[in-house]
Amino acid sequence: MRYIGGFFLLLLGACGPGEFDQKALPEAVGQPGELVVICDNAVWEGPAGDALRKTYGSEQLGLPQPEPWFRLIRFDEGKFNNITRKYRTILLVTTLDNDSKTSRYIQKLLGERQEDQQLTDSNFLFVESADRWAKGQQVLYLIGKSEQSLARAVQRKQTELLGYLNQKEVDRVAATIVKKGRSKTLEKLFLDSVGVKMAVPQSYKLRTAKRDFVWVSREDADKSLNVFVSRRPYTTEAQFTAANLLFYKDGVTRREIPGPSAGSWYTTEYLVDVDTLAASFADNYALKMRGLWKVENDFMGGPFFHFSFFDSKTGMLVSAEGFVYYPKEKKRELLRELEAIIQTISLPQ
Repeated sequence: MRYIGGFFLLLLGACGPGEFDQKALPEAVGQPGELVVICDNAVWEGPAGDALRKTYGSEQLGLPQPEPWFRLIRFDEGKFNNITRKYRTILLVTTLDNDSKTSRYIQKLLGERQEDQQLTDSNFLFVESADRWAKGQQVLYLIGKSEQSLARAVQRKQTELLGYLNQKEVDRVAATIVKKGRSKTLEKLFLDSVGVKMAVPQSYKLRTAKRDFVWVSREDADKSLNVFVSRRPYTTEAQFTAANLLFYKDGVTRREIPGPSAGSWYTTEYLVDVDTLAASFADNYALKMRGLWKVENDFMGGPFFHFSFFDSKTGMLVSAEGFVYYPKEKKRELLRELEAIIQTISLPQ
């Protein structure tokens, strides 16, 4: 067992190779961004349920219209049947002092584990199992000592819990992108021009390519999905602040990404805060940002996801960004697709 962020995380994988007959399993069902929560009504209506809703159902940062990180669907044990067990992402929640039918059902599924005895008022058991009832499924168990202590622990670890599940969702999308039809021509262009390997779906077409800058997009009748990557020499740590990265990026996009009307261009919308998160890439510091973009001197806008990292082999600072234009419609999953494409970035050996 390993510990992450101060809570127990027990990885079961697929509950052990060969434990489930993978060939006999149906494909997982459900929409991207859906999270099925299995718990009894007392837990759902109590402080632990409130903490879960504030964590997974909170409004995603960097979107123009309010959208939660996940759409929560709650069932108790009585409605957890052959249909609902096929959902892609399932979270089973209970506490050790809960003796309800649903709680007993969850603890029976989890089995007897010594880790339960180590639970205190400041932590919880977080167990992950893949492909439990369907292929491509993620099943998570969240067990606390008591409802109050579970609520407090979830509140303290809100960022880690949300980040963990969101990363799993992005990983799922990225894996699908890697397996589907890809544009080898565009992938070679990114490698030659900006020095990165990246999975580019065939639905994306070239917009601009030159030394140290490539822009591709998927243009549908009602929406536009875009990814661009740029790079420049890394000379000082000051380049790696969010403010300086945005300033540099806005200069690049003013030159390279024009708007639909004369004298217009793509830039950052500074009327709302840009959310910034430290990360790592290839054992080096990296930075993720979420925010809104606009077209200067025009009336277009939407959300963006930005990722900057240092390539130690070339001495270059690489910045990748995805942005969506889909006016008045929900954009969470479209932005997640762009984040997944950017996540496939790797450096040539």
